[in-house]
Amino acid sequence: MDIKKLNKIFSYSILISSLGYFIYFTVTNIDQFENLKNLTYQSIVLIFLLKFLNIIFLSNINLNILKNLDIFLTNKNSIELTIKNTLGNLTTPFKIGSGYKLTYLKKNYDFKVKDYLFWTTLYSIINLYPIYFIFVLFSFLQNNEVISIHLYFLLIMGICLLLVPLIIRSNKVKKIFNIKNKFRIFSKSNLIIQFNNILFFVSTSFIVYTIIRSYDHNFSFFSGLSYSFLSSFVNLINVTPGNIGTKEGLIIVFNQLHGIGFELVIIVSFIERLTSLITLFLFQILLKKTKD
Repeated sequence: MDIKKLNKIFSYSILISSLGYFIYFTVTNIDQFENLKNLTYQSIVLIFLLKFLNIIFLSNINLNILKNLDIFLTNKNSIELTIKNTLGNLTTPFKIGSGYKLTYLKKNYDFKVKDYLFWTTLYSIINLYPIYFIFVLFSFLQNNEVISIHLYFLLIMGICLLLVPLIIRSNKVKKIFNIKNKFRIFSKSNLIIQFNNILFFVSTSFIVYTIIRSYDHNFSFFSGLSYSFLSSFVNLINVTPGNIGTKEGLIIVFNQLHGIGFELVIIVSFIERLTSLITLFLFQILLKKTKD
């Protein structure tokens, strides 16, 4: 059997089983969702406001990454592309939204696909650096046990991240991708990217924190931060729509890291995806209105 067919079968198997479990969980744990009434109107407004800001943060990141390919989008074009890209990745498997984005850019701009893949992959890894260090720093300040329990995991992750700059600077990589622009950590473009990257990470952590606090006021911001930290690493791949199943699986496996029970992980994931979809559609309607 062809590898592509096996990948599709694998992808849809995870999707169907995950959706099946979501439905089963909702029906058998309907009382768990009753706690959502503890979400105040202010909290709901805050969640949607942060989701709107997240789109802007992602758009700014996209805008500045593409400058490495001499692609200069307007803010509006970048937001539109970000919305369609995010919607595609959220509702379809294997990053189809990213495929649409690449097709759109290739149609309107002159660049090599391998250069595009290089820069987008590079930044998807580089953007993990500040997230990793924020998490480790916060862990030391708030919860030393977490560091000791997952020390090896964190060390391996840190070493892998540190190897990236060495690989990028190697002559073989430069030759393969014909890299002319040198990646500079302290360039204006990268500082803007990292500023928006950190804001996106922190705002997403606040969204998770707001939801879990409606269930139990004993949860600290560290739980939301840990949840978002794990999600950031899962987002490197997209096997199922919105990484349904794979994302929750990893977060549940490392429940000692964030202290959120598997039932609440499912609920948070459901609310996060629902509010993301609503926000993306609302933003799209808003953009269409501005065209008229």
